[in-house]
Amino acid sequence: MVGFGVVGKAQAYLLRRLGHEVFVYDPYVLPDSRLERLVDLTFICTPEASVEEALKTLISEEVQGLYVIKSTTPVGTTEGLMRKYGVHICHNPEFLREAFAFEDVMNPSRVVIGECCSEHGNILAELYGKLGKTIYRTDPTTSEVVKLVSNSLRAVNISFWNELATLCERVGADIRVVAEAADPSKVLGEWEGGKWGTRFFKKPYGGKCLPKDIKILIRAFRLCNLNPKILEASEEINELICHA
Repeated sequence: MVGFGVVGKAQAYLLRRLGHEVFVYDPYVLPDSRLERLVDLTFICTPEASVEEALKTLISEEVQGLYVIKSTTPVGTTEGLMRKYGVHICHNPEFLREAFAFEDVMNPSRVVIGECCSEHGNILAELYGKLGKTIYRTDPTTSEVVKLVSNSLRAVNISFWNELATLCERVGADIRVVAEAADPSKVLGEWEGGKWGTRFFKKPYGGKCLPKDIKILIRAFRLCNLNPKILEASEEINELICHA
């Protein structure tokens, strides 16, 4: 394990619980730590800016086995590092809440393996298979996007509901009832067909209801002297796709 912050500690905890021997290297947290040269798997759990430095150290110290990046990285990082250093690397993002990292690592929502090759993907699939969770095996770039999209969706959703809370306050609507009756997990993922947005790609929304209703909601914001930036951006993106 390279890096022993929240992610590194949680991953070390998981591996020990699964019966594996774990060696930790982190000169910033554990000054006396050292690299073990003959290991099966090395998980890089450092901050994003230190990922390449950690990889270079592993290579220079001739640490054997598979390198696995758990850090959140910019899109294309893993593929770029493989080309640059001529080594195999998998990307295996974490989905942890800092305050519940040990609980989440033992009971993950899903496991994503961005595999450099099927041989190394099999190693990680076997490791995580003991948890009995859904495993998505894909390429490293897709894996990096999955992690970024997961958190970005949450960020956008929080901003959307913050905007909506202000509107409800202005017009006298009960935001708590709105949130329950228009629960995003059900409105988007379950009700009226479900999978809204992921049933098709690069196609604009249309029909009678969606274009009309988003305009009505935008108008409600403007009548209250509010700026519905997320809704306006949605309309703009839809128009670009319509005319592409």
